[in-house]
Amino acid sequence: MGWSEHLTLWSFIEAVLLAAIVSAGFALLFSVPKRTLIATALLGALGLAIRSVLLQWEWSLLSSTFMAALAIGACSMLLSWRFHAPCIVFSLPAVIPMVPGVFAFRTMLGILEFTRLGVLDLSLLTQIMSNGLNTAFLFLCLAVGVSLPNLLLRGRSIRSVFGLYHLNQRGGL
Repeated sequence: MGWSEHLTLWSFIEAVLLAAIVSAGFALLFSVPKRTLIATALLGALGLAIRSVLLQWEWSLLSSTFMAALAIGACSMLLSWRFHAPCIVFSLPAVIPMVPGVFAFRTMLGILEFTRLGVLDLSLLTQIMSNGLNTAFLFLCLAVGVSLPNLLLRGRSIRSVFGLYHLNQRGGL
């Protein structure tokens, strides 16, 4: 079942709030416009919330990360239209909380241990390959998920995609 086996409401809220803080911190690091800071933080929280809920529903880590990145990509398109800023302003800081740091760390520790031993240990080599491939595939899910909405809807107006012509004329958004 994975790490989400004992996900409580408090740990879920804590993880989502921390994701918002991390997203906002990286947005500040990337010098995004201050008017987009709250939206970027909320998008990072939304992405981690989607991934956590899908993991709780027993989705795999790869598929739940991909769906969360896909939602971030689509929402960043809407936010870019709303705030008149590039999509990357919202999507890049928002996916940072989902970066697979644990798998990358375990891969590096395994490589260090493998070089320290100096002998061929197949179980250690298997762990290194497993953690390394998990890292690579999670990064791939994040990159493809964030960019797919932009690639599929290239050349189309965001207003036509989300049906925002009428909302803008009525004074909404």
